[in-house]
Amino acid sequence: MISRVRVRVPATTSNLGPGFDVLGMALTLYNDLEVERLPGRGPALVEIEGEGADALPRGESNLVVRAFRTVLPRRAFPSLLRFRMRNRIPLGRGLGSSAAARLAGLMAGATFRGTPEPRLRDLVLKACRMEGHPDNAVPAFFGGLCASLYEGSALRFVRLRRPAGLAVVVCVPDFEVSTEKARRILPRRVSLETSVRTSARLALLLAAFERRRYELLRTAMDDVLHQPFRKRLTPGMDSVISAALSAGAFGAALSGSGPTVLALAPTAAAAAVGRAMTRAFSRHGLRSRARILRVDSRGLRLEARR
Repeated sequence: MISRVRVRVPATTSNLGPGFDVLGMALTLYNDLEVERLPGRGPALVEIEGEGADALPRGESNLVVRAFRTVLPRRAFPSLLRFRMRNRIPLGRGLGSSAAARLAGLMAGATFRGTPEPRLRDLVLKACRMEGHPDNAVPAFFGGLCASLYEGSALRFVRLRRPAGLAVVVCVPDFEVSTEKARRILPRRVSLETSVRTSARLALLLAAFERRRYELLRTAMDDVLHQPFRKRLTPGMDSVISAALSAGAFGAALSGSGPTVLALAPTAAAAAVGRAMTRAFSRHGLRSRARILRVDSRGLRLEARR
């Protein structure tokens, strides 16, 4: 009988400019979850440290616990459980915090239920349904750079060639943007011209990664589909992107729905790019923090103890 499960889930960035709801990439920034069976019965005990420790709910209403219960309801598994969370992924910043929470809960619940490891992959589709889009859940589980198609009950994806020799600089401003709000601000229809320009940039972006022609990223990541609308929710976005490029980044874009701005840069220029981005945000009266990350190639890690 399993007594303890540990899950580590990476942060993710999505879109990468023109890859709206299609492209996602796992990053070397992680949330850790430990679920332990305790003597007795009762509602979940939740302990949180790190990001969201002062704001996230404790108990059964926590997002991780809710995802766990969709796999293993209390009526089927009434044991007392303690959820210990160490969160490093900022909340509401476009770095996949909700996908990480849902995946962690789903995988922990399935492991306690005794789901065979090969079947755990089936839960990625469930996570995509919960999220409403696949571009965070898929790379968070499988790692690397992933292209995904989610239509109805079908999920198709492929891991693409992992960008090598690049630092991923994320500049995280000190405010949140909800994914729901960032989606509501988008138009329901776009012009044929916008569609063609987006397709062209996406093709160029994939070619740049495949051929490691990183000089193409500046143009390829210059999105015309969603960023022009979402910059209303991220003051200074254009200035931060321009600052990153001027400091030596190959390309830069909004991370997911924002407000984090992400830059792909040569390792030697990464620190300078991060400083330039934080200065650009400060000129708009916003505090921010820059972190230099890499692409995570492993994805979700899972450990169970009896």
